[in-house]
Amino acid sequence: MQVIRPVVPAVVVRALALRRLADRPVRFVGRPQPERARRESAEPALDAAAFLDAVDRHLRLGSSLRGAIQSTVGESHSTALVDSLRVLLLHCRTGAPLDDPEVLEDAARRSTDEAFLIRSLVAAAAGGAGASFALQRASWALRERHAIRTERRTFAAQAVFAARVLSWLPVIFGVLMSVTNSSVRSAYFGGPFGLVCVVGGVALNLVGRRWMRRITCSFD
Repeated sequence: MQVIRPVVPAVVVRALALRRLADRPVRFVGRPQPERARRESAEPALDAAAFLDAVDRHLRLGSSLRGAIQSTVGESHSTALVDSLRVLLLHCRTGAPLDDPEVLEDAARRSTDEAFLIRSLVAAAAGGAGASFALQRASWALRERHAIRTERRTFAAQAVFAARVLSWLPVIFGVLMSVTNSSVRSAYFGGPFGLVCVVGGVALNLVGRRWMRRITCSFD
């Protein structure tokens, strides 16, 4: 007896697979990774750059771009990075085009580095023979972005330290002069004009510290 199987369009199968994968996280079967490797990196730009380097390495060894992405995802230790590539990975497995609007919409919801990673892989898929060059340039751009962020944080930390020193010096100097010199103490606290100057100086000091912190936080 011949069994008749209904023919399901590939579009319906792909839509159901996307819906099912979106409802649950991606899990990979393999050897257990050490606890230290499971810790998330504090520098997502470096993780994304290392991911692109690994994809380029698999690509140079003869793998296709889709196979290189899947192999690199299986080797990755960053759970957050793998989770950001969930939709792209599903398109790699089902054979759907990587420049699908759903992939680009998912990239728009991600962080800056994760979105750059996804768009770089999409651009490499459309590059043909220049896929390796596109991956290398994208990895270089991510490392350059990380270097600029690190330098900016260093300058911001120096500015915060200088602001703290400059804000505490008048306070320490005023306290020492008030304790050791009676004329200064009487000028500060002997009349309303001195009290107004002290209160105004403290208020301006606090405003300056908060202003400097706000400026440095905007660059961090």
